[in-house]
Amino acid sequence: MSGDGAAYVLLYPGTAEERKVEVKDRLYVGRECAGIDDDHRLLIDGPDVSRNHFEIRLDVDAGGTFVIDTSTNGTRINGARIERSVPIPVKSGDVVRVGDVELQFDSLVYKLTGQTDTRATSRRIFRSELVMVVGDVLEYSTISEQTDDSVLAASMESLYSELRLLLRLNKGTLSNVVGDAFFAVWELEHIPDAAALAVEFACAAGKLVDELSPGLAVAQSWPAPVRMGFGVVLGEAAVSTLTGALVSVVGDDTNVAFRISALAGRDGRPDVLVTGPVQERTADLFTFDGPVEVKVKGRSNPVTVYGVQHSTGGAGT
Repeated sequence: MSGDGAAYVLLYPGTAEERKVEVKDRLYVGRECAGIDDDHRLLIDGPDVSRNHFEIRLDVDAGGTFVIDTSTNGTRINGARIERSVPIPVKSGDVVRVGDVELQFDSLVYKLTGQTDTRATSRRIFRSELVMVVGDVLEYSTISEQTDDSVLAASMESLYSELRLLLRLNKGTLSNVVGDAFFAVWELEHIPDAAALAVEFACAAGKLVDELSPGLAVAQSWPAPVRMGFGVVLGEAAVSTLTGALVSVVGDDTNVAFRISALAGRDGRPDVLVTGPVQERTADLFTFDGPVEVKVKGRSNPVTVYGVQHSTGGAGT
């Protein structure tokens, strides 16, 4: 792939204003893109558009095209938020969304529609229906006590790097990584099969951890295999960019996801536990045991969970 006519942004398709903007090696998209010459920037106004929102990059050697988010409010590809500052490959047919603005990648031609607004970028806090997955490393406190910090950090980095790739395949968004916790979300508004994708991710992630465990640096000092338990919850949460993370999620259902992940894989329980709403949406795709009521820290009432036994196929991955 070369930069000479290889890719375009098609503005206002099907209208009198329609025109093409060539992507030469890179195209910076945002409200200002200060310091970038006109040949390498596309300006879009809107309350959710950052000064420098994202970059489209043509990789000649790899023969591919990548989108890199550099924004405050985030960028979506095919409905899923992408990680900030991480090159995400795009292919023909993929749709990139910035606030209310969409760009469709089609045979290296982008189609842009949207409305103009000259207000400053807004940091939004809104409620959203999400499917949340939390992965929790079993016996992490004991492992960390008996393992050198640098060795543990290297092991977690190797493990989570692979989980991030798997998450991307399942259209999920990484919200946060804190020590032994891996927190991912799917937005139901944009991904209708989010529950199936989330459960499929959790099941595949457990298997991936088992496969990677013997090769982790921590295996030299910790003889037992590294394992993770996963909690999958569907519910509403407050979503914001206040912390600077790609997506910051706060709410009671978020707390439940963290709590049941700490129960999964322990005391004979399955490695993946889901709540009732998740089980209802995926009952034809997975075999479950339960229901079982479990007591979780910080809640007066027990939580009903189901254990995932195996997939019956067709989870949408």
